[in-house]
Amino acid sequence: MNSIKCERRIYNCEFNTHAHSYAQLILPLHGILNIKTNYKKLALEDDHLFFLPPDCEHTFKADNNNEFLVLDVPSNILNRYDMENMIGGRELLFDDKWKAIRYLLLNEADNNKCSSSIINLFLYFYDLIADGGNLPDSIKYINEHFTEDIDLKKLAAIEHYNISYYSEWFKNKMKVSPVEYIQKLRIEKAKELFLNTDLTILQIAQMIGYEHNSSFTRVFKNLEKITPAEFKRKIK
Repeated sequence: MNSIKCERRIYNCEFNTHAHSYAQLILPLHGILNIKTNYKKLALEDDHLFFLPPDCEHTFKADNNNEFLVLDVPSNILNRYDMENMIGGRELLFDDKWKAIRYLLLNEADNNKCSSSIINLFLYFYDLIADGGNLPDSIKYINEHFTEDIDLKKLAAIEHYNISYYSEWFKNKMKVSPVEYIQKLRIEKAKELFLNTDLTILQIAQMIGYEHNSSFTRVFKNLEKITPAEFKRKIK
């Protein structure tokens, strides 16, 4: 396979398991496609698209009427390092930018344009796939809810990973564990509150997710090398 194949495809209700030497980009048109890899399990519909790296074994089936735009992408135009960082595939939010890209791809596919134009278009948006376009959904969730009690199982489910792989994936991506990442966000928020309010240490601790002073003090001192009380005295 030397060029990109871009076409509309309909999937049936039978389970189909295989792997292939080329990658696939699957964009929604209508219906739901169930996809499972070693690390992910998702129902792909109109709010997400999915990139499947080469040689990734996967199972798929569809229960209802469906149609997807699929690109078969030869491995020789892909960055090997990027593919190694996409174990199990990558799910991407189907936002307005991707809707515009789908429109261009459909125009190419429906008018039987030459493969070189599709390759040029793929290379244009490849970085969106390689870097995920935006922050992964679970990290955005943490950024929005870090003062709450966040369950690792929920975070893994957001990315469609199992818990053990999610922890490894997160540390490779963010260079810290999920717990350490949450702690850093909380302590930065605490420092902001110390600087801009007259709240007590206990009030701030509870606002950022710690029920007791002792837990807050332990984490704060570990990251800042001084206690919250010492930090408060220092800035005053």
